[in-house]
This record gives sequence, structure tokens and C-alpha cells, in this order.
Amino acid sequence: MFELEMLIAMGFGAALVAVAPVVAAVTGRENRVASAVSHTGRSITKQGLKLGICIADRSSGLVRKVGHGLSEAGESFTDLLAEAKADLEQAKASKGS
Repeated sequence: MFELEMLIAMGFGAALVAVAPVVAAVTGRENRVASAVSHTGRSITKQGLKLGICIADRSSGLVRKVGHGLSEAGESFTDLLAEAKADLEQAKASKGS
């Protein structure tokens, strides 16, 4: 739910940024309303982008850790498989003698 709320806020901010030039054209370049709309939209969008960057940084670190863990698990499994094959070969060799 938190992610959806942030996406909505960021979309709202981006919409304000997009509408700001229209408001400025209708009300005049130096109008306080146009300036406020533009500033608010930029601020909301920037905060959403900052949050998105932080989430991406943290999630990429998590993905790297999970990948490293899976790699270690794969190595352990490969080692166990090699040991099991060696045990079977040893058992065959001792039966054949």
C-alpha cells in the first residue's frame, strides 16, 4: 500500500509540473499561483524520486546478498554431490575387490 501511495503522490506532483506552464500562460508569468503550482509539483516529484532511489539502492543490495547466498548454497550442493559420487565409487571399488 505504501508503494501505491507514493506512486500516486509522484504522479500528482508530475501532473502539477506538467500543468504549471498552462497555469502560467493563463494567469501570467509572474503570477504567484503559477509559481506555487510549479514549486509544489517539483517538490512532490523530487521527494518521490528520492524515495524511489533509496528503495532501489536498498533492494539492489538485498538482491546481491540473496544472489551471494544462493551462490554459496549452490557451491555447497555441488560439493555434497561430488562427495556422494566419490562415496559411491569407493563403495563400488570395495565390492569389486
